[in-house]
Amino acid sequence: MRKLAVAIIHYHLRPGGVTRVVERAVESLNDEVDVLCLTGEAPAPGAELTPITEPYEALAYSENSVLDSGKLAEDLRFTARSLLGRDPDVWHIHNHSLGKNSFTPQLVWHLAKAGCRLLLQPHDFAEDGRPENYRLLKEQLGNELDAMLYPTADHVWYAPINYRDKSFLEDIGLPNVHELPNAVTQHAGQAFQPALGRQECLPHIKTIVYPARAIRRKNMGEFLLWSLLAPEGYLFQSTLAPQNPKWQGHYKGWEALAEELNLPVEFDAGRKHDFGELIRNAEALMTTSIQEGFGLAFLEPWLEGKMLIGRKLPEITTDFEQEGLDLSSLYDALPIPLEWAGEKAFHTALETAMRASAEAYSKMWVPETLDEAKAALVIDGKVDFGVLDEELQQNVIRHLVAHPEDRKQLPPFAPSPNLPLIERNRQVALDQYSLDAYGERLLGLYRALAATQPGDVGSADASALLDRFQQPQRFNLLRT
Repeated sequence: MRKLAVAIIHYHLRPGGVTRVVERAVESLNDEVDVLCLTGEAPAPGAELTPITEPYEALAYSENSVLDSGKLAEDLRFTARSLLGRDPDVWHIHNHSLGKNSFTPQLVWHLAKAGCRLLLQPHDFAEDGRPENYRLLKEQLGNELDAMLYPTADHVWYAPINYRDKSFLEDIGLPNVHELPNAVTQHAGQAFQPALGRQECLPHIKTIVYPARAIRRKNMGEFLLWSLLAPEGYLFQSTLAPQNPKWQGHYKGWEALAEELNLPVEFDAGRKHDFGELIRNAEALMTTSIQEGFGLAFLEPWLEGKMLIGRKLPEITTDFEQEGLDLSSLYDALPIPLEWAGEKAFHTALETAMRASAEAYSKMWVPETLDEAKAALVIDGKVDFGVLDEELQQNVIRHLVAHPEDRKQLPPFAPSPNLPLIERNRQVALDQYSLDAYGERLLGLYRALAATQPGDVGSADASALLDRFQQPQRFNLLRT
């Protein structure tokens, strides 16, 4: 059987989530496919994923419009043909609709109209709490946006990474949607060793590690809340500070609060200590994130022999639980009395944020959506702590410092390792989300797509997808 030729496209190959997906895809294919990676930036020296990795400037992050997207698209096709020695059988394009530039969706539309077989893999969406990205697309593509952002055709397939995204895409009329969950691998060189964990330099301190960059959606306030609720003798370690200046103010605010209240929290611990040691010494790993793409954070801890505690995300984690992963150590929500945060302050913040979101997405403000959001988010006088913004979360933490007797209204802190549970979940992660399983799924999609005949190109209702993501009951003040 002749090898398939596949062109993989992404904005860049910097270290990060999508780059890791691309790396694992290339590795999982085991030379069964001729692969070309086209990105907006040259990869770092020595970091090439395949024998052929080519930068193409128009694919890079950019707020500028392009003068002749059709010519650029044809130039890119010529580049791919020259480097592969033939036309790609499949174009595998990541995050085409994210809005990091206006060229990529135009490229996708042009390729679809030219009969190229496309596998479009969204990891994140401009419609989901990224109004600045959506605004860029709207400003530069104008009335064409809704007509071209999500093309439909027999030869255009979509490969979302979770069931929520799959259902949303199908809801707007996309016919060829195939879920493609990411692969998960254990850190190189680390054997499975379930351990209770202790800091070698602090033998009497138990550590809880949050292995993530502390951007806003990671919900650092909830991590600090647990540091207040935990018994004496625990140290909570957040591994990485945010790099984007956009998040620095919120982050510094949490640093200041932890210092003021003498909370047992260490920030940016991954820069101060060896990351592998942090994980090995931890009694448990924690996540309090309110938004994830695929959700590797719910799989990787078990491969490291560690208990996972904190918040789960039913939109994301339901897939894992259906495959047998036991996430009973995590909670769906953390309800707290709204009066601790400030009822008036919450309602004001909610209306302000919802109005701003509607304006940012060029949607007409409908006052009834505010009532719908209040009804969904506040139940019996309680609101999920993870829905609150930083100021309101700080109000709650300060209330519990001033009124320690109220802490008993919250769930107990229970991180104790459950070794049989860890082993069962480790096996599920290995069986269902291994590199081999991923490679089989991906190669199967490539082969099936390559066998399709190009058909007429239409488009799904892009504005309907925005409505799905902007439902009032999904509104969260940390996603604004």
